[in-house]
Amino acid sequence: MLVTARELLLEAQKDGYAVPAFNFYGYDFIRSVIEAAEIEKTPVILEITPLYLEKLNPPQITALAREWARASSVRIALHLDHSEDLRWIAWSLVNGFTSVMMDASKFPLAENIRLSKLAASFAHAAGASVEAELGHIGGVEDGVGTGGAGGLAEPAEAARLVRESGVDALAPAVGTAHGLYKGAPKIDFARLKAIREQVEAPLVLHGGSGIPDAMLKKTIKMGIAKINIGTELKIAWSKAVKDCLNQGETEPWKLSAAACAAVKELARRKIRVCV
Repeated sequence: MLVTARELLLEAQKDGYAVPAFNFYGYDFIRSVIEAAEIEKTPVILEITPLYLEKLNPPQITALAREWARASSVRIALHLDHSEDLRWIAWSLVNGFTSVMMDASKFPLAENIRLSKLAASFAHAAGASVEAELGHIGGVEDGVGTGGAGGLAEPAEAARLVRESGVDALAPAVGTAHGLYKGAPKIDFARLKAIREQVEAPLVLHGGSGIPDAMLKKTIKMGIAKINIGTELKIAWSKAVKDCLNQGETEPWKLSAAACAAVKELARRKIRVCV
C-alpha cells in the first residue's frame, strides 16, 4: 500500500520507533526491500536520489517502484531523496511520489526556508509530504555531498526552519555522514536532544549506514523517526555479485537472486534495529 511518509513518521514518533528508509538503485533493491518489509510486517520508505532517477530512466524506474509499493501488503512511502532542484520535486509529485526532500542545506537559513516552503506548498497540494535538511551532513553518496559551511544544525534554527517552511520532517546534521565512515561515527547526542526539544516535526537521521546498532537505537530513543540507509545496501549487493562471479557463475538471474537475498537479509536486520 502506497502512503505518505508523514503518516508513517508521525506514528513512529508517537510510538517511539523509527521507519527505515532504504535507497534503491534498480530492480533488485526495490524487490528485496519490499519483500523484507513484508516478512517483517512493518512499513518502510523506498527512496531514490535524482542522480539514480536519471541513470535508471525516470518514468520506468518510478513506475516499477510505485506499482510494487501499491501491491505490497505493508505500507510503503515512495520518497525523492536529496533533491536540490524544485523541478525534480515537481516531476516526482506528478509521477506518484508520496514524499519529497528539498535539500537546500547549502544555502543560508533564509534561502533554505524559502525553498523548503516552496517544496512544501507543492507537496501538500499533491497530497504528499516533504522533508528538509539543516546543517552540513558530511561525506558523499549518489553524488550528494552537502558542501555548505553550515556545520551542525543549531536547535533554534531547526525550529525556525520547520515553523516557517511548514515541512513535515527535518534532517538535522548531528554528526553523521553519507557513505562509509573513515573512523568511528560521532553523533552529537546533546545537540540531538536540544533539537528534539524545540522541533515538533519528526526528525530524520541521514548517513545511517555503518553506524553501530546501539547508536542507532539511542538516536531513536532520543526522537529520530526515520533512518536513511543506502551504502550498506550497495555493499551487500556488490559483494554477492562478486562472490558469484568468483565462483564462475555468469547466469544473470542467478546473480540477481544472490544479490537480492543479500540485500533482503540486510534490510531485515536494519528493520529489526529500527522497530
